[in-house]
Amino acid sequence: MSTADPTSMPKINWSQRMAGILASTIALPLIFEILLALLGDEPFNFGRAGVAVVIVGLTAGGLYIARPGWLNVQRARGAFLILAGLGSAIHGFLVTAAYNLFKSDLVQDIVGMLTLLLGVTTFAIGCFYFRVEDVQEVIENPTTTPLPAEEVAISTVPGAYQADSTDRALLEACRDALSVERLHYIALYEPPDGQPDAPAQRIFSVDAFEQAKYRLRQVSPHQRRELYQAEGLRIIERHHELNRELSVLYTGRLTRMVLDVEQGALYHYEISREPSRHLIAVTLDQDHVYTTDAELDVLKGRLRRELGLPRH
Repeated sequence: MSTADPTSMPKINWSQRMAGILASTIALPLIFEILLALLGDEPFNFGRAGVAVVIVGLTAGGLYIARPGWLNVQRARGAFLILAGLGSAIHGFLVTAAYNLFKSDLVQDIVGMLTLLLGVTTFAIGCFYFRVEDVQEVIENPTTTPLPAEEVAISTVPGAYQADSTDRALLEACRDALSVERLHYIALYEPPDGQPDAPAQRIFSVDAFEQAKYRLRQVSPHQRRELYQAEGLRIIERHHELNRELSVLYTGRLTRMVLDVEQGALYHYEISREPSRHLIAVTLDQDHVYTTDAELDVLKGRLRRELGLPRH
């Protein structure tokens, strides 16, 4: 439930990384020309290699400088793959059915260069989506400023929080996720030990409400913290109600909610089902609703690893 516009994703690291991968493939045309020279007993073709290097280099440079929006590159990727597939199919058909067309050296050079450039670009796209689009990395988010230790408020629940258990690692992961720009409140809820079917209760929370820029005249940081702690329980209750209401749609369980408000957003993530663990988080900056959501997905993965669970 978010009104965040997916087209507003920051135009930052993804295009730079894609440009880097594409630029690194410049070596492939050179290697191919060397192999052709060795296998065909011909001199190294500097012109053909130069054309490939220039085209790939300009494309990489354009990506790095322009940094197009993510939605635009998705469309461009789809168009490229359609054209690349169609071109490869036509090329294969002509080689099979009309091989006489390729007897000309000029035609061979042109078709060979086009095929080489298509292959190199497809290779780069494959590398990008295999490695760079790893959901454990927030590749779109600019770096954040960690909160000074004295400005991080930690609230643990006596009897529920166990410092000598995994609770400590979970708290440290949430504390480390706080930042000046984006994540300003995080709380973890889970059932009491030995009662997996009991309602979830707060184990701990960490927040940045002591920061001067986020203080309110109407309430103290302590009062604000208590309000969010109470609201977290109501959001979790609403999560259970929505799960029952949405079950008639056969879409599976509700795992995440984003309440996009005028000044930031409240987030709910289901960390695990049995026992039922929940994460409540807040950003106070409306400009970072989307990027905070992406960071929370990474945090969810880290918490599940600390609990010995698979990422999803």
